[in-house]
Amino acid sequence: MKKTIRFFLELLIVAVIIYLKYYNEVTSEKILASQPLRTLLSYLVFFIFLRLLSDLAKYYYSKKNKTKKNVKNNIHYGIENITKLLLGIGLIITIAGIFGIELQTLITSLSIVAAAIAIISKEYINDFLGGINLIFSKDFEINDYVKLEDHKGKIIEINLFKIKILNENDDIVIIPNGKVNSSEIINYTKRDIRLMSIDFQIDIKLISSIELLEKEIISALTSYSEYIEHNSYNLKIVEMKKDYLDLKFQYTLKHIDTDLLRQIRKKTVREVFNYISSKN
Repeated sequence: MKKTIRFFLELLIVAVIIYLKYYNEVTSEKILASQPLRTLLSYLVFFIFLRLLSDLAKYYYSKKNKTKKNVKNNIHYGIENITKLLLGIGLIITIAGIFGIELQTLITSLSIVAAAIAIISKEYINDFLGGINLIFSKDFEINDYVKLEDHKGKIIEINLFKIKILNENDDIVIIPNGKVNSSEIINYTKRDIRLMSIDFQIDIKLISSIELLEKEIISALTSYSEYIEHNSYNLKIVEMKKDYLDLKFQYTLKHIDTDLLRQIRKKTVREVFNYISSKN
């Protein structure tokens, strides 16, 4: 309801400005005679029009893709970020207009500055271009659970220069988009989001039987059995080295619960540690 009221209010403001600027004999002459006032009113119309266009684009996308109300994804953030970028460019042009700087002169100056920035800060440009790619990418979206290098967690924001990941310790990790595009990413959400994995290494000498180790880990999780699919436990050998094994313990939750996930992971890791300690 508030968005609808804001939409029509902004539309009304645009209509009033256009009327005062071009159709009202008293105000139009004063406005057209004042360069700063004319420039400011033009930017205000541009500002409101761009916001309305942004809202309509997000509304159309959500309706077409049947997105839940008040739930944002990559495209929503992308539209918002591009809108902010255009408003910023418009503000620079407006300020230049107020001080009487011609548009051609401004573009020439900005081109020189942009070229200098591109040379000095290639990473900044790389992050920006990477952000454009990520915003409209289908590889991962907001709320996807991913692993990026050593960071594992839920994506909570994607903008033009960086992404934010909420890791399992509730820390917010900020990663530049250039690094995201050049790194290997595992998207766990594209599979069954309820499937959980815990990776660990163990000395071969400490293992008498993989089956026995699996049973001991499962037994340690008995108190959480009502939250885990009964036949989903699986201890896999990922890779066998000369002196140790890379193992992966997997299980499937009945329902997604971040706190529960953290508790089960903590219990599993401790059980593996206890097993290794007892063997030593």
